Amino acid sequence: MKNEIDGKFLLSVFAKVEKHGEAITNDLGPGFYLDGVTVNSGFDGYEVYFDNNKVQLTLGFHNQWHANAENESDLDEFVKMLSKINTKY
Repeated sequence: MKNEIDGKFLLSVFAKVEKHGEAITNDLGPGFYLDGVTVNSGFDGYEVYFDNNKVQLTLGFHNQWHANAENESDLDEFVKMLSKINTKY
């Protein structure tokens, strides 16, 4: 599923969570929560963060992304959650 992740996809999901989600505040500051996914943006606007309590994904400058996941199946499940949000909203 790693091949499905790109900057355009992630920014689309971020915008949909921001638009349709519930405003929250967490360790990263103000953000939004929708369908099991939390998103935040960095203080400088160059990074966006995605989290589902199992996987943390960061999209940085030049559309470079990095994910922290215990295993590949957690990452696959996370990408499915993002895809579902992208399709549903």
